[in-house]
Amino acid sequence: MKGKILSVTVAIMAWFGAVFFVNAYQIECPQKINVKEEVENMPDGWEVSDDINSLTVSFSSMIVYYDNPSRMGALKPAKGTVDGKKHELIWEVNHYTEVEPYYVVCSYNVRRIELIKKIDLSMKSCWADYSKNEQGKKGTLTCSTSEAKNLH
Repeated sequence: MKGKILSVTVAIMAWFGAVFFVNAYQIECPQKINVKEEVENMPDGWEVSDDINSLTVSFSSMIVYYDNPSRMGALKPAKGTVDGKKHELIWEVNHYTEVEPYYVVCSYNVRRIELIKKIDLSMKSCWADYSKNEQGKKGTLTCSTSEAKNLH
């Protein structure tokens, strides 16, 4: 009897784990990235100072875009709930065409540097969580197959 209860418990835990994996996933913006500056078409008689050759920049913020960010389709976040939990920054990423992807953009301070990543087409809502640790600001975008509710 104990073995049967244990088997059922393990099966239920595996099912919940699979449901969570399918229903949500996270995209973490790298906290720091190394950047190397380069001057193209150096004017005659000029040279680049060695002390600005390499730079580490820190994560600043993130935003969600409809389609490629170069098309400037930034979405405005809202407050609301997803799966019964309240969030301050929610974006709806319901795909009407199943063709055009949504993207998350991670922005970095000092320079205008942005890293972009596609959001899985099966997701319907995403929310941002910001935190700090010893390395600085951290940003995580969590996405779910559940729709956002009570948006305002």
